[in-house]
Amino acid sequence: MRDRGHEYTAGSTIIESLQTFHLRDSERYFKNSMALGIQPATFSDFYLLETMGLFTKDIHPLEAYVQGGFLCSKCKKFIELEGLHPLEMGRCPYCDTPNFIPQRISQFWLFYPLGGGGMGAVYKAYHEDVRDEFFAVKVLPREKKTDPELIENLQLEATTVTALGSHPCIIGGIETGFEDGEHYLATQFISGERLDKRIDRLGKLPEFEVVSIALRLLSAEAHIYNQGFLFRDMKPENVMITEKNGAYLYDYGICLDVEEAQNQAGDYVEGSPFYMPPERLSGGTEGAYSEIYSLGMVLYNTLAGKTYFSAKELKELARKLVQSVRLSNMDSKMKAITPELAMIIDKMIKRDPEKRYQNFADVEKDFIIFLNGQF
Repeated sequence: MRDRGHEYTAGSTIIESLQTFHLRDSERYFKNSMALGIQPATFSDFYLLETMGLFTKDIHPLEAYVQGGFLCSKCKKFIELEGLHPLEMGRCPYCDTPNFIPQRISQFWLFYPLGGGGMGAVYKAYHEDVRDEFFAVKVLPREKKTDPELIENLQLEATTVTALGSHPCIIGGIETGFEDGEHYLATQFISGERLDKRIDRLGKLPEFEVVSIALRLLSAEAHIYNQGFLFRDMKPENVMITEKNGAYLYDYGICLDVEEAQNQAGDYVEGSPFYMPPERLSGGTEGAYSEIYSLGMVLYNTLAGKTYFSAKELKELARKLVQSVRLSNMDSKMKAITPELAMIIDKMIKRDPEKRYQNFADVEKDFIIFLNGQF
């Protein structure tokens, strides 16, 4: 291939080639070079392109990563990865701006932290073969990535994600494995706003929006149940809201096989206390009615802008081992909610499992009846 008499030689560097061009020709050459697979060979090559304003306009972040570095978020200069601590913050050697240090695991480049806790951390990532799509990759905590229990938990979650398959209301799995010294689980990345952040930002959500969220989460939980699992971790932090499609459920870290949940007992109780069904706290059997309870508590939070129980009330219930189980001020808690909707939520969160809805279809039916009568 030729351009104005210049021969593109495989293996030549952009620095050498630019010497034969006027500055006005260099951008076109850079595009052609990238298309031919001719990459900047040295740090100085990257630096020259950046100073010419070409590097940041044309290059995909992956191009910098595979060359062993990344661009500073502020000054846009190329920073070499060698010697830096991945998945931590580091300062740009040129402008002193803090930057997150990316890491390669398998063919994923983890470049932005999305959240995490004691069981692991999740990062936004590129895949080397899918340039125009993001992924979410979960890895173990840095200080505990060789912990046998955490490794087993992540592998169990990966097995669950695989078994769940795809569904329009859950975030599905992509890949799992052990590469580059890391156990990892890659899933779809859904761009949106976490439900807890939405509640913090807006306070009470409109009833129509809440019911729309409820219907999608019921569909997600019914799918999970039909695949033989209980989700067991319904909380606003595990719900993503998108402008186009609505609610998505994710994070399957404490999912249990339905049969196993029938015999769950022990000293360690998993889940968020604000949304946890009382039978889990008392060591009782869990079923679809337990999931319905947790969803009801989340929906109350969205409607009221606060959790149903305060921290003080939760402590009192735990002290009594949930035997007196129902606080008497339900009417005052629900007074700002349309009565027909309050009745559905109230039935979902009955303290006695036998008095709740027993399946997801019945809850869905009542929500649809409410929608038809109200909107």
